[in-house]
Amino acid sequence: MVSSRIWTAIAMAGTLCAGGCSSAAAVQETRISEQGGFQDPEHRLATSEGGRYCSAEVLRWHYDEPASTLRLADARLMLDCCGRRAIHVERIDSLVEITERDEPDVEEGRCSEQCAFDLSVGVQGVPRGEIYVKLLRDVVDRQGSPTVIWSGSLDLDETAGAVVLDETSAGAGCQTQGPRRRRSATVAAR
Repeated sequence: MVSSRIWTAIAMAGTLCAGGCSSAAAVQETRISEQGGFQDPEHRLATSEGGRYCSAEVLRWHYDEPASTLRLADARLMLDCCGRRAIHVERIDSLVEITERDEPDVEEGRCSEQCAFDLSVGVQGVPRGEIYVKLLRDVVDRQGSPTVIWSGSLDLDETAGAVVLDETSAGAGCQTQGPRRRRSATVAAR
């Protein structure tokens, strides 16, 4: 039997969240690529890149009005090759806050080499019109708190668009998918 205090807490939470609390249930899908990005450019929401994938980090979006779903993809972000990545979305009314997280692998640590990755997310229940997006990146061993990578409004009366986040060419760490790089073993001198 559930006590009256628990029922009261549930009722209060429902009242406070009616019509707009953030919810992981709003997220339809999250995808995180292996090193080198997604094999299929459609996962990056790109129809064709013509070999320009490594030239810039691009945030692309696509709005599917019949499904009320907003898909966002951050393509070619450069992170340490060794680590664990995650993406988290919070939505409050017309604000979508996306946090990309990168942390050292518990067993392997870091490689100190940069590799290209793609992250994408789909958010359901997004109405047509203007929506504000805030993209944060949290590299836990490099900084104290998440850094704002981009923020701005998207007009969902349009079906798709793109924002260049970093025009710096990626160099050697950006390549087609290959074997996963492992951390080099270090031997201490005695």
